[in-house]
Amino acid sequence: MNSEIDGAMLLAAGLGTRLRPLTLSTPKPLLPLDGCLLIDHQLRYLARSGIKRVAINLHHLGDMIREYAGDGSKYGVEIFYSEEPRLLDTGGGIRKAAPFFEGRPFLALNSDALIDVDLDELISRHQNSGTAATMVLKPLEDRYSYTPVAVDDSGNVTGFGSGQYFYTGLQVVSPHIVDLLPPAGESSSLIKDGYLKLLGGGGKVAAYIYHGYFNDLGTFDRYEEAKGDIARGMFKLFTEKS
Repeated sequence: MNSEIDGAMLLAAGLGTRLRPLTLSTPKPLLPLDGCLLIDHQLRYLARSGIKRVAINLHHLGDMIREYAGDGSKYGVEIFYSEEPRLLDTGGGIRKAAPFFEGRPFLALNSDALIDVDLDELISRHQNSGTAATMVLKPLEDRYSYTPVAVDDSGNVTGFGSGQYFYTGLQVVSPHIVDLLPPAGESSSLIKDGYLKLLGGGGKVAAYIYHGYFNDLGTFDRYEEAKGDIARGMFKLFTEKS
């Protein structure tokens, strides 16, 4: 990757409530998938596209994640851990970890989502867009109850609550978005306190429309579905042998 973007934020602090009892004693990023753990795949996915530095926010069973992933050297990345004694939501988590990125744009993604976006292409598209952020969106599907996202003819996001797409949680975030969020340590929503504030002030957010595989593993059924999809070759995990 020939880019100024070599950092990523992996959002991993959630409770995994809908996956209980699996997540009562295991944080969601450490759930097994076909011979590896979910976080193994995510960190290798990032490393394969030239990401060198990864911030991971921790809350629920965070010590287990820290102990397992370590300093990141086994994945070829440097890991920084951002502790959240109380959950700070997406915006708050990103705001607290932002100093790690030293005022540079970075990728952000959910630790529990399987997606195979070409990160090099995503970053290139973002850099050519001239926008403050780029959100990866998919066409709405009946089985998901996500908030619709509206996109105009120029390929920019115009609002939330209506539209033909949903947000996958993968994005490129600029320092400008971070600066719009409440101070570090406060809970905030990246959508409400970041993107909506940006759009309300005349700023632009690019949409990257993605048509490939996506599963957020948010429920037991979707976790089982993902395991089946992997077994059938519908999604390829990044493993040590990949």
